[in-house]
Amino acid sequence: MSNEHVTGHDEIRSEAVRLGQLIVDEGLPIRVIGGMAVWLRCPSVREPPYERDYADLDFVASSRNRRAVADFFEHAGYVPERMFNAIHGRDRLNFAHPTGRWTVDVVFDELRMSHKLDLRGRLTGPSPTVDLADLLLTKLQIWEINNKDLGDVVCVMADHPLRITQTPRRGAVLATDDPDAIDVRRITSLCASDWGLCHTVQRNLGRARDFAAQGRPAAADVDPLKQIATLLAAIDEAPKTLGWRSRARLGERVRWYETPEEVRH
Repeated sequence: MSNEHVTGHDEIRSEAVRLGQLIVDEGLPIRVIGGMAVWLRCPSVREPPYERDYADLDFVASSRNRRAVADFFEHAGYVPERMFNAIHGRDRLNFAHPTGRWTVDVVFDELRMSHKLDLRGRLTGPSPTVDLADLLLTKLQIWEINNKDLGDVVCVMADHPLRITQTPRRGAVLATDDPDAIDVRRITSLCASDWGLCHTVQRNLGRARDFAAQGRPAAADVDPLKQIATLLAAIDEAPKTLGWRSRARLGERVRWYETPEEVRH
């Protein structure tokens, strides 16, 4: 591996830290998503066997602040792709590093891939990334998930404990908020109302379990296999909505996920 290659990827990681800190310091409703968000939150992804390279930076932002979002990245030194932004600006913005070494892609309010993940009102807090449950869902909702995304799922599950909030009806004490824990209730509530998302998430957790069994993250604080089993059980046990049960009767006879075209920069 060349020194130039190593330096380039060190630079994008340093840039993710810089931009993340600026976002938090300025109190902007912008948060890092994607692989770099996992890198920012998970020590396990920084070491073999899950260490990998990153080619771009991805963010989600509130649509109420479109002008402020554009201004932020321009003031941070990025060059807007004006034609792209003029066409797609209602849903997303794209910026280029001044040297062209990587791009910044910003989506507004929600992530639409195989399923829709609504992030309105969830873009604040002490971390420069989205909430850990949301970060996990951005990966688990991908029907055609690849090994890089599976590795990211494993590392999130290995580096952060699950926070399970049960209802008082079942005799449990409500858990306190912990930004370094994965909010199981966030995941189960979304899965309980959307059979398609639930089916994809369960399938991908199973694949992540098999992936983790091939090699435990070197820096893991908790056992990802046990955490995956716990999360699968919580999803299975959560009471489902009428809409979920109605859609479940159709099963895979009707497609339950989207295959959006990749937006070209």
